Amino acid sequence: MYPERVTALIFEGGQPRPGVEQVMADLRKLVVLDNLEKLSRVGTIDQAILVTNYPDLAQQARELGVLVEAPLPGPFHFGRTLKSIIYARGLENVLCMGGAAAPLIRPEEIACLTGLLRERKNVVVVNNVQSADIIAFTPARAIDRVELPAEDNFLGHLLREAGLQRVLLPNSAWINFDLDTPADLMVMALLPGLGRRTAEGLRRLNLDLSRLALVKKLLLIKGSELGLIGRVSPAVVSFINQNFEARVRVFSEERGMKALGRAGRGEVISLIGLVLERLGPAAFITYLSRVCQGALFDTRVVFAQLAPGLTDEDRFYSDLGEHERIGHPFARELTRAAGEAPIPVVLGGHTLVYGGLWALAETVLAEGRAGPPGR
Repeated sequence: MYPERVTALIFEGGQPRPGVEQVMADLRKLVVLDNLEKLSRVGTIDQAILVTNYPDLAQQARELGVLVEAPLPGPFHFGRTLKSIIYARGLENVLCMGGAAAPLIRPEEIACLTGLLRERKNVVVVNNVQSADIIAFTPARAIDRVELPAEDNFLGHLLREAGLQRVLLPNSAWINFDLDTPADLMVMALLPGLGRRTAEGLRRLNLDLSRLALVKKLLLIKGSELGLIGRVSPAVVSFINQNFEARVRVFSEERGMKALGRAGRGEVISLIGLVLERLGPAAFITYLSRVCQGALFDTRVVFAQLAPGLTDEDRFYSDLGEHERIGHPFARELTRAAGEAPIPVVLGGHTLVYGGLWALAETVLAEGRAGPPGR
């Protein structure tokens, strides 16, 4: 047993523009505060630190007894900021989470994570091999061994390459669900067990959940056809196959496109994108409606290929189905076609076809309307 202190750091910040980006930012702040309360109930965490540039969030965190740090001056750089805090506060064992990472995580899962840090040395614990947003490692000064990443997703991979033993957290909806897009808000609004601030914030948004609720019902229908497009994880497909009699039609591509730098270098190439480019969104959605009764579509892959430079605002309005507010012609037409489809087609990001789908499936099982879970 190693008695060194364990410190949890949550990073949350940005420069959201008025409108849908600000709505997302405000909901994420509620998730952060709820997660900070969870951290306070985990006995294996000695202290929690919030890293943020939001004055209002910083003040509310201080009222909860949480330490607050500001990012380093200039454009935000995750690695440099993390290293600065490690040295300034003499940290020994570190758990890092993005502000909207794991809004469904439970105290017992946090305790399992931090327990690993107390029991072992020279390990890095991650929730995803390719693009982790929960990263725990010891010793903290292993940060000196890597080229500091600008974003958090690649840190786990770098630490493993630097000699730490990687431990992958057991797959579950509560670990792999994060909050990046309005589609994730819609998923959360259908789930139980949310923090009180988050639940109240979602109620105030009054989101249209009708299409997603229809997709959720497909899981209960024997022989129904559910389409999954984008960065679909084999783990969630396996979970559905073990627990439900619905059929899934899966087209998975470009997993890890951000963490591997493919999106940043403009290297994303997608067969679905090529088909969309050839047929156009309306014809593609028509064909999709012939082969499944509902679909979850991670659009970020085709957007990276066919709409490079698309703004967060346009992506978010696409998730909400508000095509008339979207400036980019391809994103607008795809969103319009999905909204007019004869089947429920839900657009979103990576979480929609991974942690979001998993959370919906777990919820159906917990509600007792499906057969006994397979493991």
